[in-house]
Amino acid sequence: MNAQVFGRVSIEGIQVIALSRHGGTSSSPFDSLNLASYVGDDAENVASNLAIAQELVCAQSITAMNAEHGKTVRVVTEPGLALPGDGLITKQKGLAIVALAADCVPFGLVDPVNGVIAVGHAGWRGVLANVMQALLDEFVASGAQLNHTQAIIGPAICAKCYEVPAERVEQFQDVRPEAISSSRNLDLVAGVASVLAKRVTQIHEISGCTFESSELFSYRRAAGEPTGRGGLVIALPTTS
Repeated sequence: MNAQVFGRVSIEGIQVIALSRHGGTSSSPFDSLNLASYVGDDAENVASNLAIAQELVCAQSITAMNAEHGKTVRVVTEPGLALPGDGLITKQKGLAIVALAADCVPFGLVDPVNGVIAVGHAGWRGVLANVMQALLDEFVASGAQLNHTQAIIGPAICAKCYEVPAERVEQFQDVRPEAISSSRNLDLVAGVASVLAKRVTQIHEISGCTFESSELFSYRRAAGEPTGRGGLVIALPTTS
């Protein structure tokens, strides 16, 4: 596996890749496969890195998420930076979609029968807002069938490393208790999986803690300093 790929899942010919932070063109502190245009990196480097991500899933173009930590979902047909939102859906063959993350949970949906793919981004706000269900609902509205759908959850910060104020944990008690790991720790992956597992046929998890692994970008590990964004990229092949 090459330097840019942290993990890969293939679902009936549809490639889903969790990106590492390596093998790109960006310099420190964005080194090196940064896909985010909003963190202060050089625009040419970001464009080059997006082209690398696009090529990894054999796509002809790519649309990047413009996350806002909510539950807005965008259906996209054209490349570029999407309108603000935390979910992207497409039926466009050859168009890669990427959920950017650097501790939050990037996740994806694939219906290979109806040819619909989606990516989502869930931090603690997104898990509370249930961006997972919002993406599932719009996915079905776009022509997908959940009895044909598999989900993928990419690397994120693990529960042990994600210590938060006790008041934040309490917010999850009645809304998403599955995401509570302790009185001071949240398990965002478990929160995402708790919704997806009830609706899709299978969940593939590309494991890895963004905070612990130097292979991945981590906002928390950067401790207030600039850093890049990796995430999860999916594309429908141009030929079936």
